[in-house]
Amino acid sequence: MHSHYARATRLLKLIMPTVAAILIGAVAVWPQLRSSDNKLPLAAAEVSPEEIENLAMINARFMGIDGRNQPFTVTAEMATAVSPDSQQVRLSAPKADITLENGTWLALTADHGVFRQADQTVELEGHVNMFHDAGYEFETTTAFVDMAQGAAFGFEPIDGQGPFGTITAEGFQVFDEGERVIFTGNATLVLRPKSKDQAE
Repeated sequence: MHSHYARATRLLKLIMPTVAAILIGAVAVWPQLRSSDNKLPLAAAEVSPEEIENLAMINARFMGIDGRNQPFTVTAEMATAVSPDSQQVRLSAPKADITLENGTWLALTADHGVFRQADQTVELEGHVNMFHDAGYEFETTTAFVDMAQGAAFGFEPIDGQGPFGTITAEGFQVFDEGERVIFTGNATLVLRPKSKDQAE
């Protein structure tokens, strides 16, 4: 009986350190095994200078105040910086809005554009459309808009319509947030006859 007890004691003295070493190793390795299942490996991304120059913002919005303290907004589906140190921004599907003192608004949309933040100007190109909430709509292919001064002009053919009728011209100039519009070059105006209710 004593010999069996002695042999069991010697066997436990050999096995216990081995079991303890295995348990310590499992405790040390277990967090790494768990983390590999639940976490994504992270690595520092390398960004080239070319990628930095093409930083873009989706659903961009620029806001400001014109010379009459009237708010204006320039939005775009995407805005891309021309360069990291430039205040020029290329716009995709830009839209410029300005709210006038009397509560009316003007809006311009285009396919593409360039917004210069320093002087608050926008160059528009593509299908350029201008809207006034009094019912006027004009379409051309290029336009230069000075948001700070509430002015715009273009030198490409323009088609327009409104409550007065229709007009075509070789260019246009807008002053005082749309209070004055001048059609340049050969211009043709077709007046729409007033209805009896309008005449009254």
